[in-house]
Amino acid sequence: MSTDRLPAGFESVEPLVAAWVLPDSNARAAKRQGSTLVELQSFYDAMLPIARPAVAYLRDHTLEDLPPEGSRLLKLMLSLAEVSTAIEWYGSPTVPDSFDFARFRLIAQTPDTEAQS
Repeated sequence: MSTDRLPAGFESVEPLVAAWVLPDSNARAAKRQGSTLVELQSFYDAMLPIARPAVAYLRDHTLEDLPPEGSRLLKLMLSLAEVSTAIEWYGSPTVPDSFDFARFRLIAQTPDTEAQS
């Protein structure tokens, strides 16, 4: 199976997989901050129409039984969560009047597809 495939019904956003399915929250934050507002808006506009069906699909699975294409959809939705604040709140890829992103270092990270304890 191709590594850019998503579950049936989400083919319209498969072109986003290569750029926006990222390994962790650090990578998503770096992608947001390294993108232009135009790039973020384009991603946001493409993802917003499939958000509700994506949540419904993900709700029907546990993290343990999520197939690879579902895991990619989850990671796209996590990227949407990261990008939505830039579009809806900040109007900027970075957080205005905040500390430099490079100053924030996670010392532990839970993988996206593992349950948090």
